[in-house]
Amino acid sequence: MDFSYSERQLKFRETAREFAENEIAPLIRQMEEKRRTDRDLISKMKSLGFYGIQYPEEYGGVGSSYLEYVMVLEELSRVYCSIGGHISVNSLCAGTILDFGTEEQKRRYLPELLAGDAIGSFAFTEPDTGSDARAIRTAAVRDGDEWVINGEKIFITNSTLPGCIAVFCKDVEKDGKITTIIVPKNAPGYSAQKLVSKMGMHGMEVADVVLENVRVPYENAVGGEEGRGRGFEILTTEIAIGKLGISAQCVGMAQAALDASISYAKQREQQGKPIAKFQTIQWLIGEMSGEVEAARYLTYATAHAKSKGKNIVFDSARTRLFASQVAHRAASSAMQIHGAFGYTTEYNVERIFRDMKLAEIYEGVNEIQRVIAAAELLR
Repeated sequence: MDFSYSERQLKFRETAREFAENEIAPLIRQMEEKRRTDRDLISKMKSLGFYGIQYPEEYGGVGSSYLEYVMVLEELSRVYCSIGGHISVNSLCAGTILDFGTEEQKRRYLPELLAGDAIGSFAFTEPDTGSDARAIRTAAVRDGDEWVINGEKIFITNSTLPGCIAVFCKDVEKDGKITTIIVPKNAPGYSAQKLVSKMGMHGMEVADVVLENVRVPYENAVGGEEGRGRGFEILTTEIAIGKLGISAQCVGMAQAALDASISYAKQREQQGKPIAKFQTIQWLIGEMSGEVEAARYLTYATAHAKSKGKNIVFDSARTRLFASQVAHRAASSAMQIHGAFGYTTEYNVERIFRDMKLAEIYEGVNEIQRVIAAAELLR
């Protein structure tokens, strides 16, 4: 196997790293306080093509692969994971349209989503369900040439940003099967005003969405008439890609925790010498380094498989499970190395520790990932 990277891939990584350090880092405190994604930052990411890396050029994408995509997410998340999450969720919406939409839908919606001119959201979760399609209550009723949608979705990322949202609805005419419908966020009756108060990931905007008699054209059902009732298939396919994005975010956060630990261990002195000289600190850093590399290679391997057209439902579950656990252990070890200082907001490890936890929860808690990973082996 060839583990080397092309000049193009290395350029993606370098560009993302420089952008994160020079453009994102100075805005972190502001985004943490305002709990908003900086709008100027969005404009700058648009110019670099970060929203369309893995998508075909014919729809406005960059035309690269999922490997370049996870490399960019890793570098952005190494500095501030909220931005990695922001882009990853936009890709859930864009991916839904690319993989399941009609040609007309692709040409109408993808150019804006892939350019960052519109920011996408993905709305499945409701107050009574996180993954059970049978429990969905948001309903879509056909009224002539329109859909009328009523319901509530919770914890929806990017829902406060202009663009469109892929909404999973109970299709009344299809015996309650799930149909996914593209809803412009400026549609009358769409509301996402109050941000969710979260423990971490403050720069990623998350809000509950209310849909009250929202009317959209009938042709907005993803995949058209043939796409009706295919919502669960869409969910499982696109969430697998979402988990790949989360895995890249985890690698970035774990690397950030490792970098911070190395720097601190070299500078902090105890008993007249840097704590890097103590074996206990060396053990923690050595173990972190091995796990971070393992998570990176596993994430890159899954991205490569996706780029080659493989169904990664099981691969992404295993990868997300392992990468999120690595991020958890890395953040915890970084806390131990920093001691009491790591518990303060003066150091980044405190924020990494808070941000990391979401990776074990959203788009399916780790307990579900274990079930999915085992399902392929036990069927």
